[in-house]
Amino acid sequence: MKEKDIPLLLETHFFTKVIVEADPNYNSEKGEGHFNITTNINVGQHKEDPRRWQVILGLQTHPRAKTPYKIKLECVGLFKVGPDVKEEMMGPLVHANGTSILYSSAREFLLLVTGRGPYVPFYLPTTNFLAPPKPKKGKAIIKKSGDSKDTPKTKAV
Repeated sequence: MKEKDIPLLLETHFFTKVIVEADPNYNSEKGEGHFNITTNINVGQHKEDPRRWQVILGLQTHPRAKTPYKIKLECVGLFKVGPDVKEEMMGPLVHANGTSILYSSAREFLLLVTGRGPYVPFYLPTTNFLAPPKPKKGKAIIKKSGDSKDTPKTKAV
């Protein structure tokens, strides 16, 4: 496959922050280990070359109980959008696919690091970075206002 045929090319990626701390008080026999993961995504377009993009993905665990590992990670990826991708599609493509590529890399990296730790390896759960669908726009229906103050005057269809 030629480079021009690839819609999104990962040129390089690297980790700028890696914190993986094993909790010495964690007890895997108690069934602990519930956590939430937050992601922070920053996407930027190169000032001089609009087909070059940078994605920064931050991940952090937030325990709801004792967990085997405290994790904070930041991964940076540099991407190039192919010439056949329309300009209005570049941002959504980079956001969804670029972030997914970095997340997958972070999953493998954390699996490797925690696989050498004292507890079971940590495996990031699956997710997606697609934008939620936009609400459909319709015509507004104007209702006559009645005696009730709670009656809506317009309703989106």
